[in-house]
Amino acid sequence: MDLGFLRPLYESDAPVASVHLDTSRATTDADKKIELSWRHLREDLAAMGADEADLKVLGEAVREGTSRAFGEHGHALYASEGRLLGVYTLSEPPSRDRALWSPVADTLPVVVDRGRHLPYALVALDRVNAKVYAYAGEPDPKPVTEKSFTGADLHNIPTMGRGGPGNLGGYGGDFVRKQYPLETWRENTARLAEIVREAVAEVDARIILVGGDDEAIAYLRDNMHERKLSIPIQVVPGGRGGPDAEERLHQAAAEALRAFVVDSHDEALDEFERKLAHDQAVRGTESTLPMLSEARVRTLLLGAERDGEPDLWGSPTEPILVAAKPTHLDDPDRAFKAPASALMLRSAAMADAGFMEVLQHGETAADSGAILRFPK
Repeated sequence: MDLGFLRPLYESDAPVASVHLDTSRATTDADKKIELSWRHLREDLAAMGADEADLKVLGEAVREGTSRAFGEHGHALYASEGRLLGVYTLSEPPSRDRALWSPVADTLPVVVDRGRHLPYALVALDRVNAKVYAYAGEPDPKPVTEKSFTGADLHNIPTMGRGGPGNLGGYGGDFVRKQYPLETWRENTARLAEIVREAVAEVDARIILVGGDDEAIAYLRDNMHERKLSIPIQVVPGGRGGPDAEERLHQAAAEALRAFVVDSHDEALDEFERKLAHDQAVRGTESTLPMLSEARVRTLLLGAERDGEPDLWGSPTEPILVAAKPTHLDDPDRAFKAPASALMLRSAAMADAGFMEVLQHGETAADSGAILRFPK
């Protein structure tokens, strides 16, 4: 994951108020629950020393800027110097509402949530019609684009057989009844494949999920390979045929995507283990900190488990520096403490490193490590 989207959260030299809030709207009294939760977090921030201006702008964002969509979700909000630095939707509510007033933004819940969503293309098709959706790798239920496709069918097509115009029995009926429909379906999927290719490129999709007519899917797969798209194409239940079929398609796509994310994490951890054996990676916080401070990390690995998370030391002037002791920094007298994940993510983001959550076969973990830009 590219951490560049976090950079606006590090522009302020002043302390940052970080809020992670359950904004689910699954009941009729959701607004009251959200307001009550925010009131408690506001009190916590005030007790930590948060500025009134930050509390005000956060309160306005909670009331006006959070999603009104039905269902379970959450939000992460950040403010500093009376200015809202960012609001991010979380596809799942945080395990508990949390607020922090700290010299650096607390961003682990945001990157973990975003890392569990990969960009993908979703296709529902039969032999004539199709819908193509492109979803970005963000917890947004709405597609970036949605395109409909209507191909050629066999109605009102003038034919010329041995018996003359309009005779469908020419050549014993074999050409019209067999070859022409097959060619038409192939041409339809060739045109559709170009639309799918555009959707993949638009969001940099990692996988194509498709449901519908089996033979049309086979033609589409052939056309996608001809366009040298190497990302996987996975068939899921559902497709066209009314709201029920489309709903099954979207539900099956969500399940397939979750499984694909877990498999992708397992593959990445296998790569991490291989690189460890060749001094191209390090395991554990102690070994990772000097690599971060030297901008040698290509990908930072952190688990989402926060129980017992320690504090580390950061520098107000050199954001990539992070250490277990202030004496390891450039200016120990000005060093500050903050949660380990917050400082490590700031360092990685400012050094253009990537991020990956550590999952143990889909289960949350507390491990940490880094894949390096070059061997130790």
